[in-house]
Amino acid sequence: MIGNNTFVEDWLAGVCGLDAIDDYIDRWHEGGTGVPLWQFLGMTRDEYGLWVEDADALPDILRAHRQAIRN
Repeated sequence: MIGNNTFVEDWLAGVCGLDAIDDYIDRWHEGGTGVPLWQFLGMTRDEYGLWVEDADALPDILRAHRQAIRN
């Protein structure tokens, strides 16, 4: 179940796995969020662009978020 957090927040909290990103995208498509998809997912515009170009970059993007929290 997707709450009010972003995909990145929920992944960092261990609430969801990588494949759950599709559920977050579906929720965004349902409308009413008022924010761009990259923001809804919890990514920067650059991270989102990287992910769109190469879906395999998602684990690296998430690791960067985890590292930023630790620092």
